[in-house]
Amino acid sequence: MNDKSLILRPFGLLVLLLAACGNNLKADLHTYEESTKQLISLNNEFNSTVNNMNFDKLQAMYYADEEVDIEYLQNLKTEVDENLVPITDSLSEELDNIEVTNSELEEVHRIISESISVKQDFTSQMSSFLDSYVLSIDSNSQLVSLSQSFITHQEERDNIIESAESSEEIDEINQLIEVINANSESLDEHSTEFHNKKSVEEKEEYANEILLPMLDDHIAALNALNISTDKATRARTISLEMHYNYRTYFEERKKVMGSVENLQEVSLQNVLPLVETAATLDSQYEEALENQKNEAR
Repeated sequence: MNDKSLILRPFGLLVLLLAACGNNLKADLHTYEESTKQLISLNNEFNSTVNNMNFDKLQAMYYADEEVDIEYLQNLKTEVDENLVPITDSLSEELDNIEVTNSELEEVHRIISESISVKQDFTSQMSSFLDSYVLSIDSNSQLVSLSQSFITHQEERDNIIESAESSEEIDEINQLIEVINANSESLDEHSTEFHNKKSVEEKEEYANEILLPMLDDHIAALNALNISTDKATRARTISLEMHYNYRTYFEERKKVMGSVENLQEVSLQNVLPLVETAATLDSQYEEALENQKNEAR
């Protein structure tokens, strides 16, 4: 009889301990769910916002399957920066305010924490990608426009130079041509050197230290000419416009190079799958939380 009671007593104690653990888990679950209400609400808001974004169109444009729609890109960029970024910031703040003391719930909470971390990565990378993509489109558009302006200005200036008639006009035009030729020779030489540079950093350094200061000197040389006839003055004005456009051209080239380099680092191919990863983690979180609820019953 004594042996029997010794065997049964630990079993009875085990049942009581399990019941106590179950009750603690149930209470801790209730506390946990109450403390994560705002977090889950923000998480759902993030998911809804992302699901309403047309990333298929972004992919099609980026891989040249569709024409670039700059209005769509600007709207998408605004949506990410003004809606998605604040949500992820709030998610991060809310996550920091939640304290989990139950070891069984710590693993559950780790999953939602990882999901939010992935969402933060997605948001920051998508914002960076869109900044660079829009900048590259704008800058490339500027470069095309500037290239066309060089042709137009060149034609107009040539017509003015050819129309010079009086000796004074011809003398001043010849002075101008001398400076233009010297400037062009120098620009051709250094432009070639610029394009031959291998890295973006080398190109930027060359533009900042050599090309742009050289163009400032070219502009100063044109302004230093002592000319007064209308035709020579107009030809110089066109030449100055061309040199200011050269400056803008190399500034835009620097932007394009920087944005292209960033687009290589923040690949759309790597950014978009983060949405699926976050969705998978959300599903795992819901499943793990439900499993804990079942154990607490």
